[in-house]
Amino acid sequence: MPQKKIVVLGGEVLPLGMKLAGVKESYTVEAGGEAERKMLDLLDREDVGIIVVTEGIARSIADRRIRYRMENSLDPLVISVAGYNEKMASEDTLRRLIMRAVGIDIVPNGAAKS
Repeated sequence: MPQKKIVVLGGEVLPLGMKLAGVKESYTVEAGGEAERKMLDLLDREDVGIIVVTEGIARSIADRRIRYRMENSLDPLVISVAGYNEKMASEDTLRRLIMRAVGIDIVPNGAAKS
């Protein structure tokens, strides 16, 4: 099985930072239509295993079909991270990703809240 890529999609800061960290493929996009076209392209590619996208860009995607694929896809797995000067919309994003990938909730009820 061929090795799959990690691809980054975001504003100016995240793609540049991830390139400096060694991620070979990253895209700087504007929110809205450009982000939707690039996300759809990445979701359809066979060589992409993980898509890292900033929360702001992810929220800007208005097409419900693309949003559904982003939220439910395991291959590639779409991970939203806070962009520069952004605050995460969800407190337990990592927990939800693990539940999607593994299929079970690994955190006991109430233990996820601090």
